[in-house]
Amino acid sequence: MKKIFLKSIIPVLGIVFFYACSKKNIPNATNNFRGVDSVSVFYVDSAAALEETVVKEEIEEKSLDIDSVLQANVNIEDELQSDSIYNVVGFSGDYPLFNGQVVAFGKLEKNGNIFAFVSPNIDTFTEDYTQIDFYKLQDKKWKYLNSEKVDNIVRFESIDLNNDGVFEVQSIGHYNMNGNCYNYFFAYNKLEDKVYNGGGFFSSIYEFKPKQSRIEVVYEGSWYMPNIKTIYYWKKDKLIPYKEVEVGLKIADMKHEARYIKYSENVNLDKDSVQLIYKKNYRGKKMEKFFEVFFQNN
Repeated sequence: MKKIFLKSIIPVLGIVFFYACSKKNIPNATNNFRGVDSVSVFYVDSAAALEETVVKEEIEEKSLDIDSVLQANVNIEDELQSDSIYNVVGFSGDYPLFNGQVVAFGKLEKNGNIFAFVSPNIDTFTEDYTQIDFYKLQDKKWKYLNSEKVDNIVRFESIDLNNDGVFEVQSIGHYNMNGNCYNYFFAYNKLEDKVYNGGGFFSSIYEFKPKQSRIEVVYEGSWYMPNIKTIYYWKKDKLIPYKEVEVGLKIADMKHEARYIKYSENVNLDKDSVQLIYKKNYRGKKMEKFFEVFFQNN
């Protein structure tokens, strides 16, 4: 594939060590879920940290001129398929910048428009949010559409959430030490010529079911965090929670094992959140089975 990019990039200097964490055993998750087989974690010992600090003071990674990147890719249409998102800048791009900048290009439907998805932020770890700017290619020029905010982002992907032939955009954030990350979903509105943020969730274990416009999400955090299963539907370009079950420790002090179970629902799909139906002690085969087969039975 021919690639057209801006070439003036100064790489980061420094010593970074990585280690891989084996896949977590997520209780009750089916084999069809998209999981994280390994998690890359930045690790530096005290000596390396001191060296990195010195290097950072002397040389800082140069940020890209986003306008120049966009201009260098006005012919990107020749490189894209009808369902493709091509990340060119960022952790997963051809130029793996670590300063928070991300640039991707995509075509969301056959014979449709070409879009650019841009995170121009620098040092996203020190900010409360990351901005995403959306552009549309018209007559070899990039037209700015609008901006949205997410917690953080590493790359973009495309997914047809409701099986209508028009793909939505998924932003994926940094994985934390437990393998969880922020996922947000965006849809283009032709009438308003705008890209809308349809909401998201914090997890890396989920299964898309486009024929049902449904997403099944499993969240598992640290030992003291609850296990949560949530069913979402993609409705009118928005992620709507349908039903949710949560199991957690009553007292998270490493001395007590008693757990609770909470069940919530939004049966009519007319609200932005689920409402608590009950909270009980989590014990007995009936409660255990309810959690285990939650997705199958709802």
